[in-house]
Amino acid sequence: MRVTRLELFDFRNYEHLRLEPGPGLNVLVGPNAQGKSNLLESLYALATTKSLRASRDSEMVRFGADACRIVADVQRETQGDVLLEMAVGAAGAVNLAERKIVKVNGGRHAKISDLIGNLNAVLFSSVDLGIVRGEPEERRRFLNYEIAQVSPRYVLALAAYKRALEQRNRLLKDVRWGHTDAASLDAWSAQIVEHGSRLIERRRAFLDKLAVHAAEVHGQISNGAETLAVEYGASFPVGDAVTVEDVSARFTGALAGVRRDEIQRGTTLLGPQRDDLCFRAGADAERAIDMKTFGSQGQQRTVALALRLAERRLIEEMVGEPPIVLLDDVLSDLDESRRAQILALALGGGQTFLTTTDLDALPPEVVGRAQVWDVKAGVVSAHTP
Repeated sequence: MRVTRLELFDFRNYEHLRLEPGPGLNVLVGPNAQGKSNLLESLYALATTKSLRASRDSEMVRFGADACRIVADVQRETQGDVLLEMAVGAAGAVNLAERKIVKVNGGRHAKISDLIGNLNAVLFSSVDLGIVRGEPEERRRFLNYEIAQVSPRYVLALAAYKRALEQRNRLLKDVRWGHTDAASLDAWSAQIVEHGSRLIERRRAFLDKLAVHAAEVHGQISNGAETLAVEYGASFPVGDAVTVEDVSARFTGALAGVRRDEIQRGTTLLGPQRDDLCFRAGADAERAIDMKTFGSQGQQRTVALALRLAERRLIEEMVGEPPIVLLDDVLSDLDESRRAQILALALGGGQTFLTTTDLDALPPEVVGRAQVWDVKAGVVSAHTP
């Protein structure tokens, strides 16, 4: 899988960009704040319909413009080649009726989620440390984004769950203030159980596979000094539940037990929106500790790197071809051993985009095998030594 053409229109600091990247390693070099990360952001947004850097989609629109567009030709090994496009309207724009529009092979799709899965991407960035030591929301976002790329059914279940959860929370507030009867909660409770149980089952199944790859990669990075376990922490006791039906039964029982508290607080206290991940590492399973609470920064970085490397392996395993890899200024924060792992990935096949402020910081053998691009003030050109 690779991007053969990328065009940006009024995206971040790019008024217009047309780029035909190489099939292997592409190195984007230039000072800070010139547009290197913006280019990687555009590719990740096209893969997921979301930006990990923007709190609102409108932040991707160039200042003074009404909308931005991302267009890419994607060459795929296991499926036919595809033309992808996403347009996002600026906040307050009056000449764009809808805030986000997606097209696949020139045809517009009513569902934004139809774009997901046509391009698979794994993004390594300096904020990955937040997956390990940040808030639970960051770990749930990590799961949602990555599972969505390989499972369209997960995207549908997630959207349905969010709608049901919003309605149930609104109803809980009405019950608390006496505007409606508590029995009216039953229908929406059934909805969040139905969709939420699917989410939990698919998260656990995905995590079981990811954990195998992560443990293997973590062992390589730590030279066998530590083992890594990745655990899914549901907000209610799931036990040995395997099927969606098993999870549903436990979810239903758990909700019944907290209904009074939910009415008092006016919000849903259990479900996928409150689940978390736990990363435990140590010399062996008995001595493994929670990395979020007790891990050193070096250990946390190793876990974060192992997760991303494992994610790349798992997507290739599930999709049948490697995703594109986006390395956003990650080398400066890594020690020599971890840098070697990243550079091996960059040269290990598949299309990779790597940003750096200093080309001399890369080994000559890496630069020699890369297509190097200079990035300056939103203009990208072939590097001239």
